[in-house]
Amino acid sequence: MQTDLAAVDSRLVDDMNLEDSRPTTLIEGDDVEEVLSSISTVKIEPSYPGSVSRAVICDPVGRTIDAPYVVHDEAGLILLHLCDGKPEYLSSIARNLSKKGGSVRDASLVISRVFQDGGAPEQGDDIFIHSIGIENDFKIRISSDDEYVDSSSPSFLDFALAQGGITEYHLGGRYLPHEIGLSEFIKLENGCYPGQEIHARLDSRNPVTKRLVRIRCGKNLGGRLITEDGKLKIFTPFVDFFAHAIADEGVVDGVINHKGIDVEISTIHSAF
Repeated sequence: MQTDLAAVDSRLVDDMNLEDSRPTTLIEGDDVEEVLSSISTVKIEPSYPGSVSRAVICDPVGRTIDAPYVVHDEAGLILLHLCDGKPEYLSSIARNLSKKGGSVRDASLVISRVFQDGGAPEQGDDIFIHSIGIENDFKIRISSDDEYVDSSSPSFLDFALAQGGITEYHLGGRYLPHEIGLSEFIKLENGCYPGQEIHARLDSRNPVTKRLVRIRCGKNLGGRLITEDGKLKIFTPFVDFFAHAIADEGVVDGVINHKGIDVEISTIHSAF
């Protein structure tokens, strides 16, 4: 089967304006960075309003629950969650902040976030998170103003699968951060966060060799692909010829032929 896959990429960049409706939280009070850092794999340092950090939250066995962008604001920290529902770990943050007079607020109806073509003009006082996606061609725009241009036709899931974005399929305690393009955010020196002992044991005894890859193919594949160099476990649905898989160390990037079908494999080094 032959498919013009280049046409798929082009649909994701023309006047792209994709609304992301996943939850947003404002945490406010004293020492909010310290409280968030206590459950994150990476330390969140105090910074100026408008700057952006990244947290990765794991369960006690070291598997990823959420990997929110953290926007520093005069009111506190804004968490742009990657999970579809309100995460349970917010209860722990709320308990710790309440001792210091702080609070956790749902900001989903107040703050909007949209994925845009990186070349689009920037406006007003909005905050932009740049260099998103495999080719670093996109950005996230966050604002309290919901007067955006009409959304483009591709869905957020289309975009995420094509560009290495994390979705609900990657979270929920299913995968280690190392397996889904979040290795750069694992900092073992950041105190005793949930899952830190597991990560330290892996680092010293049995380093994680599996990695997140993007698959592009003209036919929907499922389950596992066995190649001469190793196996790939496909764990997201195919949307517009794209899916994500966990690949063995020996699987190389490039085009392979699987039962007469060309399959393109690309490592996702840093998932957004």
